Amino acid sequence: MVLPGQLLLNAVLAAASRNIPDYIEFVLYDIKMGGYNPLEEVSQENEQNENERIDLISWLGSIKRDFDPLLLEARKQYPINGWVGSWLIRSLTGFKYIKMPENSVSKIVTFFSNHITIWASIAIGAFGAGANKYLPLFSHLQPWPRTIGVFLMVVSLAMSLKANFTRMLTLDDPYFNPNAYKLFRPKEYFMFLNYFKGHYDFETVFKTVELLYRENSLDSILQVHESINNELRADKQKIIESLEENRVYLEDAEKVIAELNTQIWSLADQVTINEQNLNAAIDVLYRLRKGASLFNPADLRVVTPFSLFELKGNYLFRHFEQGTTETPSVIRIDDSKYAHYSSVKLVNSDKTIEYATSDREGRTVASYWIELPSERILIYNFHYDSTNSGMSAIIESKEMYRFIRGICIHLEERHFFEKKEDVRDA
Repeated sequence: MVLPGQLLLNAVLAAASRNIPDYIEFVLYDIKMGGYNPLEEVSQENEQNENERIDLISWLGSIKRDFDPLLLEARKQYPINGWVGSWLIRSLTGFKYIKMPENSVSKIVTFFSNHITIWASIAIGAFGAGANKYLPLFSHLQPWPRTIGVFLMVVSLAMSLKANFTRMLTLDDPYFNPNAYKLFRPKEYFMFLNYFKGHYDFETVFKTVELLYRENSLDSILQVHESINNELRADKQKIIESLEENRVYLEDAEKVIAELNTQIWSLADQVTINEQNLNAAIDVLYRLRKGASLFNPADLRVVTPFSLFELKGNYLFRHFEQGTTETPSVIRIDDSKYAHYSSVKLVNSDKTIEYATSDREGRTVASYWIELPSERILIYNFHYDSTNSGMSAIIESKEMYRFIRGICIHLEERHFFEKKEDVRDA
């Protein structure tokens, strides 16, 4: 846009060979008297530019409305391989049917491409062909039922082939196939190819040109800038929310993984301990086979250090222990200083297993209530490290309880409880 000051400057420079003061005075006089007016010329030029801007924006708006809905739908189908197989399957069997767009104006194409129409035509043809054989009522009308039925089926399938082929060449149809479009409408295909392959559309061009025309308007720039900022803020908030959701999912996944790892390690520990228990049981069986020469109370140490007490009245008398450091030989049940012992808590409850923290720091004691066939009551104690989280599952297994009780029965049968001997770190 040329400003009035620039017009005057150009006039002055153009008159460099003349008497400059006289020329300027002439121009100003001409303007004053209603002659040549550069301001009026600029106003006319601005008005012409504004009209051109309006016409161009209107034309781009029409292009956007006419082309974008069709080409954006067609872009979704690009690229795609093959078209004959899907065309024949849809046309002759009605399979893979997809409804036409609601704005479709061709009712004939809609009718003959419909899967229900195809199935109905096949049914009519089959009825006509089998009417004479399976329906004697129509035998005197032959061959017309068969002829008419087959004719209607052939015509319907032919129309179906034509309708589905038309849909494959329609840009905004779900059946649109770029390969078929390229083969039968190559000029249109190559004209729209860059649109299919790209990610821009006429809406983008429309907004860009509109923005460029409005670039001299500060209010328009601020408005567009604010609109873009609002969109960015909304996108930022969505991203933050998405990241927060993903963070929560990751934390939950890490917790699940940690729990699974814990279970895996626990299972691995249990497998190791079960293997040790099995080996211990095998050793006990062989030692029993050898008689009293090998089998002794030390066989009670299966997985952890242990202590074994017998309940008599208000007292627990220790028979054997191995691997412990602070186990008393006699425990008075009603003595308050022993109230926290797992064995005392077990006697005073109706449970068969009881746990307690040992006087020795970092140790836990678990106690079994064992009744022998002779009605002798024994309390067997496991002494183990408190950090061994998988030990409780081993202790609470029925197999472990039966194993310990079985050893105690064999010890009683061999009169070890009458020998009054203490077993320590054998």
